[in-house]
Amino acid sequence: EERRARRAAIAARHAAEKKAAEEARYPKELESDEAEAIRLCGLELYERGRAADKPGQVPSPSVKWGVMDAPRVAMSLHAAAVVLDCLKLFMPQLPADLLPFQRAAHRRSNDLAKHMQNYRVGEPILPLEWKPADMSAAVPVPCPPPPALPPSAFPSAPRR
Repeated sequence: EERRARRAAIAARHAAEKKAAEEARYPKELESDEAEAIRLCGLELYERGRAADKPGQVPSPSVKWGVMDAPRVAMSLHAAAVVLDCLKLFMPQLPADLLPFQRAAHRRSNDLAKHMQNYRVGEPILPLEWKPADMSAAVPVPCPPPPALPPSAFPSAPRR
């Protein structure tokens, strides 16, 4: 009888620890100071990007906005989408009121980056392959393949 009581106590303690760990990982509401700071930062980046955006104008190297401001707008909106995605660390899904902001920021930043990729030389201004994390997937954050190394400018001479 004592053995059963001990097993029941161990099982109850294990269940309580598991429940506490799950609640710590996914709180019911967005009440923590960290989550609120992330939310405010993401919305601030979104609002700044949208304020500087010119949706009716296509970025072009012939206009100042296309060279100076469009890259900043794209980076701001991309940062907003990424920061809002960080809220998934506090809950399994993005709150419904923030989801339209993340989608709009991600879509517009990709549109701007794709237009600018046509006339900018060098690396793209932001990673076009980034997508919001799917926290229900087996591996939530896929690891991109490592970049291919460029061929060496000075190849090794064969040895005999």
